[in-house]
Amino acid sequence: MTGANGSVEEMREELFALLRAQKGPIVEVAVADTGIRAERLAWGFDQVLDLVSDRAPSAERLAQWRDRGMALAREGAPSEKVYDAYLSLNWAIWEAVMHAEHIERAVILDFADRLLRGMDDVIAAISEGYVHVELELATAHTERRRAVLEDLLTAPRATPADRARIRLRAERNGLAVGDPYRLVVIHPEGPEEHEVGPLVDELERRVRVPQPNHHGKPGIRLPVVLEWRGHILVFSRASWSGERRLRDSLVAVLGEHFVAVDSGPVEGIEPLAERLAEVEYSATVAEALGRWGWLDDPGELALETTFLLDEQLLRQLIDRELGPLLADPRMGEELVETLAVYLGSRQNVREAARRLHLAPRTVAYRLERIETLLGHDLDGEAAARVGAALVALNVSRRVGITEGPVEPL
Repeated sequence: MTGANGSVEEMREELFALLRAQKGPIVEVAVADTGIRAERLAWGFDQVLDLVSDRAPSAERLAQWRDRGMALAREGAPSEKVYDAYLSLNWAIWEAVMHAEHIERAVILDFADRLLRGMDDVIAAISEGYVHVELELATAHTERRRAVLEDLLTAPRATPADRARIRLRAERNGLAVGDPYRLVVIHPEGPEEHEVGPLVDELERRVRVPQPNHHGKPGIRLPVVLEWRGHILVFSRASWSGERRLRDSLVAVLGEHFVAVDSGPVEGIEPLAERLAEVEYSATVAEALGRWGWLDDPGELALETTFLLDEQLLRQLIDRELGPLLADPRMGEELVETLAVYLGSRQNVREAARRLHLAPRTVAYRLERIETLLGHDLDGEAAARVGAALVALNVSRRVGITEGPVEPL
């Protein structure tokens, strides 16, 4: 195909030569529009013309644009400003093309098509570069946050040097040493350790209020939701107002069978490690006992926790205080049940009989049998010791140390 001014290819080359000759003024138009330095836009101008010279951008050229996006992202250049720069440059180039009246319309339209399609590909490639760096930074931020929190929540505080290092690391990461904090340890029922990660992501998505991007703002934003030794940990400031949102999210994500133990306010960074150990152990005990749901205070299970600290002593307590009853092959469990209900009824025979659906005379007979087997009356300190042994027996059966029926907690 030929025209008055030569072949289409010749005219296209003429158009490119014209644009290169006007590089300075075209770049200045984009500089005035965006405020971006001329040297940056001059590089972009050359890249745009190279892009339009091909019918479709090659994979290699798009990779260069993607690398450019990654470099700009690492420099901290806002993506919207980068897009604005290329769009402004694009428009300035097109304005210059429109003034080339001697170029045939078919060449102009072909240039316009390549320019529009090419810039779509460029913006997509630059965006891909930004996304890649975002993921890199997010991963690095997560790993760094994890390492800092691991240190703050578990490192020993045995010496002044230890405590000074913890305080310094907290302050460097935006956590005031003396502020009150809060820990919630969550044990979901069922998931394998490798399945906890997605649950953590979903909980964090639900409980965290969106905030501006973290880049350029070092430090840890609270609350955080972490995968913690096969379970889940929420670390927040004591004043955090999202507890109700967390509780609702736990039910929505985990169902009804989970244990969540709240530490309550922890005054300062230094006591966090000790309190976390207490809360973790309480959660383990609650899970073993099947005590599902939210516990506002680790001390709610202090008695059960005490019994489980030493299995041998637990067995000795049960054997010493209840052994004669449990040894009765015919009525042992009935006697234990009657004793538990009687003590739970404040040693009122009629009330115990009502709860057991038995005649008061039957309950009185069983109590006589119990006192005979135990070798003492059910009053004073003896009743208190037997009551503690009954709790110990129930706990031991719930966690599988001993066999037998269990009572509701």
